Amino acid sequence: MPPALHAYAGCYAGESAASAEVIAADGGVAVRFGRGSLGGLELPAASPDVFRRGSMIARFHRNADGEVVGFSYSDPLLRGLRFTRRD
Repeated sequence: MPPALHAYAGCYAGESAASAEVIAADGGVAVRFGRGSLGGLELPAASPDVFRRGSMIARFHRNADGEVVGFSYSDPLLRGLRFTRRD
């Protein structure tokens, strides 16, 4: 697994008390929302800072220093739900 994927791993706080955990996975990331199952939703890399499986998209955001500081998630039912890095 590319070391760069570890930059996305961590815990994130979202809008309306939502939470997410991101784990580096082979060729992408796994996102677990709330108290979901271990492993979570696996999303392969689509482009730099964007991971996608079908209509499910996680787009990561960086600060001026290039550090991952959050991400937004969209799927057919949600659009642009924002999460901010907690750790």
